[in-house]
Amino acid sequence: MARVAPGFVTMEREEWLAQVREEVLEPQLPICDPHHHLWDYPQGRYLLDELLADVGSGHNVVSTVFMECGSMYRADGAEALRPVGETEFVNGIAAMSASGGYGPVRAFAAFATRPAGTPATRFATPTRRPRRECWRTRRSVKALRNSASGT
Repeated sequence: MARVAPGFVTMEREEWLAQVREEVLEPQLPICDPHHHLWDYPQGRYLLDELLADVGSGHNVVSTVFMECGSMYRADGAEALRPVGETEFVNGIAAMSASGGYGPVRAFAAFATRPAGTPATRFATPTRRPRRECWRTRRSVKALRNSASGT
């Protein structure tokens, strides 16, 4: 099965990864990889196992930042709170990583939002406030905001 998010070109993950190989220049240099998504759709998935395989290429990736992508919204409840499901989901994956049971990488040490008005965004300002409140109650994920968003 191809491992893709909806709207992406269908290609086997390993084939896509093989297109570019980065030389490891400074293997001791700690790196925070600043842009990752998680999803689990019928078309494919990208969860902690896939992330760890990607960052385990020889670079010293010590942490990552989750960038919201509209995955794992709550199926019911108040419309404005449905996006909180994505935060809860990522917080769970971050807690798995923080346990140390999956290796030294601390996946999703922070959570970043898209700026309002970006193409294909479903993250309008009214839904941001409930997500920020959720982030404040979670200890393992730090919330970031895009400075261009004004929120």
